Amino acid sequence: MDQDAIFKAIQSSVSNTPLILVGSGASAPHGLPSMDVLGRHLVHQLGGKYQGTPCWDIFEENIADGQDLETALTGIELTTEVLEDIRCETWNLISARDLELFGQLLFSHKTLPLTQLLKKFYQAHPRRIDVITTNYDRLIEYACDLAEIPVTVGFNGQYLKRFSGNFSNKDAVNLLKVHGSLDVFRDTHGGVVSASMLSELPPGLVPEIITPGSSKYAAILHGTPRELLLAADERIKQARAFLCIGYGFNDSQIQEGILTRIRAGVPIISITKKVSDLAAHLLANNAQNYLTIQQASDPDKTEVCMNRFIEVLDGVFWTIDGFMNIID
Repeated sequence: MDQDAIFKAIQSSVSNTPLILVGSGASAPHGLPSMDVLGRHLVHQLGGKYQGTPCWDIFEENIADGQDLETALTGIELTTEVLEDIRCETWNLISARDLELFGQLLFSHKTLPLTQLLKKFYQAHPRRIDVITTNYDRLIEYACDLAEIPVTVGFNGQYLKRFSGNFSNKDAVNLLKVHGSLDVFRDTHGGVVSASMLSELPPGLVPEIITPGSSKYAAILHGTPRELLLAADERIKQARAFLCIGYGFNDSQIQEGILTRIRAGVPIISITKKVSDLAAHLLANNAQNYLTIQQASDPDKTEVCMNRFIEVLDGVFWTIDGFMNIID
């Protein structure tokens, strides 16, 4: 494969506006915490409170052994109190970093690579982009604002928003945050409300976010997360292509529909700094038409795997900016 052939294959794969999946790898370059950072934060903030609690002690041991947060929480049955504290501390860390990014965008007039990507795909009629993310932060919303593209998240209202499940068929980015958002909270009666850009957790509200580990498999099947998952499934069934950005393929509920589609030949592209072993295995064993684009061992080069054939290219194409140089 020469570079021109690879670029043409990539361009062909996204010639129809793809459904975009965004994972934590897309947020990390902007100062938002990785799963490793979040794991250490949870141990630091909650270790003193829960030391001696069996489920917590196992979690701490897993983190100390170098496990990533997803693995460290898998197979552990957390108490309700521990789980709610994990949600709150997750919110505290990510919200603080998110608001720092917002300040940078507000006062320094910097832009986001994701903005240019969304602009590119928004040009095609009916100017609709479906984005599914497992992230809680507002990076995608900020990118849409900078692109001056309307974004719908399934909630109606201005300040106290309620979930409606309404999304658009044209002239908008439909953003489905299937693991929750920094802006969504649950009260003591189980009611869900969205309130934007809070700097502190309001008393009596718990972030409606689904944390990594075993608990997410049950949590995503109830209430607002279930409605968002159903809406995501519908868009996956309609997708003519998939573009994954910093997405690690750790969410079986979301991926079942994607695997069905790529087995039928729907093209899928993954761009990330490092393709996980799990992602590589899933794509190689299910997709008929796939490309992965990641950093090569030489940081000034890019490794492309196209349907199991690997090529190393000169240049950095695994970032959003680099990818734009291919498709723009």
